[in-house]
Amino acid sequence: MPDAIKSVDQDEGNFNLFANPGLNNEVARALRAISRVACANATKVYLVGGTVREIVSNPAEITTSPDITVIGDAATFTDALTANIPDCELIATSQHHTAKVKINNVLIDIASARTDTYDPLGSLPQITLVDDIELDLTRRDFTINAMAILLNPDGDSTLIDPFNGKHDTRNRVLRAIKPESFQEDPLRMMRGIRLAARYGYRFDHRTQSLISQALDDLHRMTQHSPQRVFNEFKLWFASHENLDEIIKLASRHVLLKSLGINTDFNSSSFNRIPADEPDLTRFAAFAYLLPPENSSSLTKRLVMPSDWTEISKDVAKARSVAQRCRHDQITDIELYRLLINLQPNVIRSIIHIEHDNPIRTRFQDFQTRLRHIKSQLNGDDLIALGVKQGPMIGNLLDELLTLLIEGNTSTVEEERQHILNRLNDG
Repeated sequence: MPDAIKSVDQDEGNFNLFANPGLNNEVARALRAISRVACANATKVYLVGGTVREIVSNPAEITTSPDITVIGDAATFTDALTANIPDCELIATSQHHTAKVKINNVLIDIASARTDTYDPLGSLPQITLVDDIELDLTRRDFTINAMAILLNPDGDSTLIDPFNGKHDTRNRVLRAIKPESFQEDPLRMMRGIRLAARYGYRFDHRTQSLISQALDDLHRMTQHSPQRVFNEFKLWFASHENLDEIIKLASRHVLLKSLGINTDFNSSSFNRIPADEPDLTRFAAFAYLLPPENSSSLTKRLVMPSDWTEISKDVAKARSVAQRCRHDQITDIELYRLLINLQPNVIRSIIHIEHDNPIRTRFQDFQTRLRHIKSQLNGDDLIALGVKQGPMIGNLLDELLTLLIEGNTSTVEEERQHILNRLNDG
């Protein structure tokens, strides 16, 4: 066993997991059911990850979904859960000895205890199953994520804390477990930034130095495993994350540059985006604040999926419209034509984060008024009035829309009269 591993954290003493006031009753019932199945099958299972971290920090409410590590095969144990817990549903399994189940409304990730070997560094890990939870904890990224609690049906528990993660959790410190942590998996730096931003943690000096030493490894990873980098990158934009702080920390620790983003962020605009907005709205805001060349190159570098790529393209179009709103007199009909085919996420993102009042006002006007304007007559109505089928129908409908937006017509009778006048004019 590595020298860094210590015995069970004795000063924590015994406590009853299921009596924790911050633990949701539904989660407590699910964990108790799991522990009963484990006991009946003579299997050791441990609560790990974010839930343990929250238990240690004593919040009023524990919000993270439970992660379970099992000594043995995760798939076999999952079969036992679904067979013995009436409300247990299998959601997914993977070849990496992991599974996801749902007990009532509680989602639970299950993984086999294991060690990981990275050969070469930065590659996907080679997995070896182990029968020792402390060996499993050595593969984790930060000390705050390297704690475990053995599940017992009666709830009697002791914290297993080989790296003094409890101390770091309570002092809000992110400390890498081993010197090669970020070289093994550069994505740990990106996860660390996310954790630091969400919970107000800081990196200790040694970990800051390790990040600086591994920046080139992250850059290389964007070249040979761009989709893995994107899968971590996109988590920055989830609604529960502190995107403002993430971007500031990523800029301060030079992670943005390693991702190919050559700019510094000091903006506090992202916190103006409502919590109910989807991740693509947040990404649109981020892309809008980037230098134009960075936005387009980033989507290519990380091989982003089509929905993210299209957002970036629409942001580029919206940015040029914003510049016209700032410097030119742009008519309502021009604004309508330039913005109507852009994704709503992009329009909303600019309204949320744009500090320039003329731009924000015009985009808000489009969002609340212009985009809803439409002719009361349709193509069939025009045919009924005597318009021949063909391009003329589209041209006349466009004329009606222009008249409506410019305020030169407002009723269906006025629209009909305009069409009749055009027909009479030949």
